[in-house]
Amino acid sequence: MKSRLCLLFTVSLLIVTSEGYSQKKKAIPVFTADSLASGNYKDVLSSFFQLAFNNLTGDNRELRFASNPYALMMRTNPDLAVDTSYLKYNKLRNLNFNVGLKLDESFKFNGFSSGINYAIINRRDYTVYRQFLDKVETANQNFHVFTEELAVRIGAVAVTNPGLAKKMREQWTRLTNSDGKFTFDKLDADVKKEYRQLAVANNLLDIVNIIDSNQKVSVYSKTQEEFKKAKELFKNRLLWTASISDTTYKDQFMFSNLAITTQVLKGFSKENSIHGLEFDIKGSWNFIDDSLRLGKDLRRNLVRVEGGVNYILRSKKTDYSYLELKASGEYRRINQGLYAGEEKSLFTLNGTVRIRVFDDIWVPLEFKYDPKNGNVFGFLSVKANFTALKQTLNKG
Repeated sequence: MKSRLCLLFTVSLLIVTSEGYSQKKKAIPVFTADSLASGNYKDVLSSFFQLAFNNLTGDNRELRFASNPYALMMRTNPDLAVDTSYLKYNKLRNLNFNVGLKLDESFKFNGFSSGINYAIINRRDYTVYRQFLDKVETANQNFHVFTEELAVRIGAVAVTNPGLAKKMREQWTRLTNSDGKFTFDKLDADVKKEYRQLAVANNLLDIVNIIDSNQKVSVYSKTQEEFKKAKELFKNRLLWTASISDTTYKDQFMFSNLAITTQVLKGFSKENSIHGLEFDIKGSWNFIDDSLRLGKDLRRNLVRVEGGVNYILRSKKTDYSYLELKASGEYRRINQGLYAGEEKSLFTLNGTVRIRVFDDIWVPLEFKYDPKNGNVFGFLSVKANFTALKQTLNKG
């Protein structure tokens, strides 16, 4: 009955969320790597703050808060929300910490949890939107150089041929217009000749190629293309983290569970596509209290390895991820502390449906299937990701 209610709840949320995104008339362009990050990515490394209520339908519920030192520093000192501070505190931003409150099935206190997580390799480490613009500007440097040189050339041509100089100026303005209707293939022959000579003289081979191939593109469309490439680059970059986490007993501040974990994410999104893929590989070494032994210890240990693919569906207008479907396989092996009747090794097929209800609120529903015994387990969570720089970025 509980699994049916979870399924019904998920389907309802999916319908509401899909309608909400399709009905939005105004979309704000995305300039931040944080906005482009998938929900799965934010679960691995939080850019600012995350408040999560995990395993709402299970026996071991958890209320957890995750953040990093830089985000907390900005809350007390808003002046740190600038590019220079962002770059200066790089190591602090790559360090996550989390604290949690464990609850049993009756929502009674069942111990504390805590952990630290550090990004060993973080190729998506850009959140200030100006760095996106810098990236695009670098990619389109040829157009900037051409524009500057063209102004000089028009001045020289105007002395002997004012009519040609006027056309050169007007047609370049039309090429850079945001409507993108006037393209290089529509240039007048005499203007095209002048443009090509200028591009050759300044070794701007990309522009020479556009002119020679008579491409049906404008300057505006080409710069937008580079912007989109920059976004795809950030979405696909590698993230590798290492973490250590623990759980205490409910009656004592001693560890009942200790886990050492490493995880790798790598995106494979295609340019201009609302669909994306993200490879996710995770391994952990867990030390657990052996309940069959007297006292409290961590003599029972096991290894978990999980690998899978996260499918991401994004909004066409904002590029926000709003629906994610993750499929993976998990192998577990108990190295020490095997109980009577317990299997030493276990393989499960896992799935996660992650829905973005609002900009900051995610609802993931996780499934685990044991094909050998035919058991199915479901876990429902709610996660809120808050961006500390949101107001600052909007002002920029």
